[in-house]
Amino acid sequence: MAIERLHTDHERAVADFIAEFAAANEERIPACFRPADGSFADTVEQFAKHERGEGLPDGWVPSSSRFLFDGERILGVLNLRHWLTDSLLQFGGHVGYSVRPSERRKGYGTQLLKHAMTMAREREIERILITCASDNLASAGVIRACGGVFDNRIFFEPVGHEVDRFWIDLHSDPNS
Repeated sequence: MAIERLHTDHERAVADFIAEFAAANEERIPACFRPADGSFADTVEQFAKHERGEGLPDGWVPSSSRFLFDGERILGVLNLRHWLTDSLLQFGGHVGYSVRPSERRKGYGTQLLKHAMTMAREREIERILITCASDNLASAGVIRACGGVFDNRIFFEPVGHEVDRFWIDLHSDPNS
């Protein structure tokens, strides 16, 4: 297994990944798979630009996306936002991650979050905010297992549901 940036040779893997979420009636994947007006190479370049802070839609911040691969198959994705806006302080936080529906409950979410923590340390981010829907017990478990400390629960109007907010101090356990 490997966690890596998206490359142009991953087009079929991405299509398969997105199709599995669609088949499970899940639309939200924490990566910027906006409808492409161009080629898959344009999508790959879009990810690279977002990491450099270029070509961001209004209200977005620079972010780094990585994909967990098992061979040619994508198991999950993580997105590390380099800083937070007022909105991201409420919902979204620094890290988004998702594991494809058929691969959940196998430890991949924890692997992705730990990798995001390493990336955040490399960017000298001292603590990260992670949010999840209040009824997403699996995600809350992953966050807690990685050192997340519950902050509060809020109702976030734009998504229409309660959100739990957790903080992870990245200097409390450098081995996590």
